[in-house]
Amino acid sequence: MKKYYKYTVADHTFAVSLPGGYAQEDCLAPYLPFIAEGDPAPLFRLTMDFADTLDEVNPGKLCLCLNEEAPYFWIFERPEGGYNFGFSYSKNNPDCIVVTSGDLKDSTVYVPASAGRQLVEFALNNALMLLYTFNTTPYDTLMVHASVVAYEGGAYMFLGRSGTGKSTHSSMWLKNISGTMLLNDDNPVIRVIGEDVFIYGTPWSGKTPCYKNESFPLRASVRLSQSKENTISKLLPLQSYASLMPACSCMRWDRRSTDALHKTVEKVISKVGNWHLECLPDADAAILCHSAVTSR
Repeated sequence: MKKYYKYTVADHTFAVSLPGGYAQEDCLAPYLPFIAEGDPAPLFRLTMDFADTLDEVNPGKLCLCLNEEAPYFWIFERPEGGYNFGFSYSKNNPDCIVVTSGDLKDSTVYVPASAGRQLVEFALNNALMLLYTFNTTPYDTLMVHASVVAYEGGAYMFLGRSGTGKSTHSSMWLKNISGTMLLNDDNPVIRVIGEDVFIYGTPWSGKTPCYKNESFPLRASVRLSQSKENTISKLLPLQSYASLMPACSCMRWDRRSTDALHKTVEKVISKVGNWHLECLPDADAAILCHSAVTSR
């Protein structure tokens, strides 16, 4: 019988089964702060397994290889309908393959038998992020590519394209705004619960080891763009939608997921302040942003 480790992120629980000889401390260390309390029913399950080579797995017909940088995301069409997936460090071949059930409730991620710990962690993290995103989207939940700080009981989310300086701006808050804490530096999760919007720490924080099982009301969303001077402006509703939507993870080819995503984004922008900060990577930008987004 498989042994499952259960984790709860933003009040959504999932289960992971590892091969014999592997424990959660070996390759799931970022998930340890999120160990589920009690025995909640999981939204989905993921099993990790080894294959002599990934050629044995036969995920189906290759449809697409996406992303402009690693991790590259592979989509395979299953003969019986639905999709399997892969992830890789390069565009040459998948380094792991995720074989799914039709509803993505039960999946197995395969890695080569020769895989080292780094590839095992890579496979697990990417597979879990994919499955988490798909399975939680119907529950007013968004996984967002952002950096988030907490300050005086609220959270402030910084959006922008890769290389814009989200992490740098968060670090400027940490250095110059007393009482600031980093909540997550890459993939926080937003949930709309009733009339409130909360943002949660997750086991997925990019290159910054920040795995906090905490949540705060989301006070503001700030899209960053690089500039030669620091200016900040409030966004109109359509601008707010265009700011948040590209940052959200979603299986955009799946109509159910896309419809749910649009509805949740609309709820978030109607309840949270939305801003555009054109800035330099300096302390003045953080001070200006802080002054604007925390004013009542």
